[in-house]
Amino acid sequence: MIRARWKPFLSAALFGVAICAAGCAADDKPPPAAPDAGPQPKLLSDLSSVSDAPINPFAAAQPAPARGEGLLHDSSPDAVIAGPRTNQVDPGISRVVGNEANPGTVRLLNTKAAQFGDFSEVILDRIYGSLIEAERSEEISRTKLPTDIKAVIITAILDKSGKLTELILEQHSGKARIDQMMLAVCKKSIWYENPPAAAISDDGTYKLTIKLKMENYASSDEHHWSFITDLGLGIS
Repeated sequence: MIRARWKPFLSAALFGVAICAAGCAADDKPPPAAPDAGPQPKLLSDLSSVSDAPINPFAAAQPAPARGEGLLHDSSPDAVIAGPRTNQVDPGISRVVGNEANPGTVRLLNTKAAQFGDFSEVILDRIYGSLIEAERSEEISRTKLPTDIKAVIITAILDKSGKLTELILEQHSGKARIDQMMLAVCKKSIWYENPPAAAISDDGTYKLTIKLKMENYASSDEHHWSFITDLGLGIS
């Protein structure tokens, strides 16, 4: 009689243990990996291969930001105020930008970029602002970068009026989606109305070098990342 009484309770207990074990096993299942962006991109001579969306560089909706506006515009409570522009008179000196969640540095890569500081910094500000927006997109924020990722290096060519005419991918980062992201950012961000005539190159165009190095920084859910961003601009 004693065995008969305990049998229903024993069966219920074993059933509960089985349900718990099944639930734990489901929780341990790893999430599917995010797909990569496909094959490495090629050198570009046609800007339409970056995006089909038309870009009007002189549209009223795209005014040139005030000096420093693109680097300082952050309404988050942990925003970090960018350092003074005076350190940009010498090339190669980094200036801290971004905030604690998305740290970054910007720099001018050579003497000519520092010589035409207003021209360089307006474009650099605009690139940085578009870059941070792109980094927060679903596709890029889910990207776990390799530890040996290289800098993306792009040559941007502007005509005499300051309109972007060509982008050339000089160096791949090793991650196709990062290369494509930066090409799209450059197409959207690089233009300048009435550029300084003295900054023009011997062939009658403006040649800019854009250099981006990214590293994973932090993740709140182990799926979405913020990045350490180092961005530089030079003039040939």
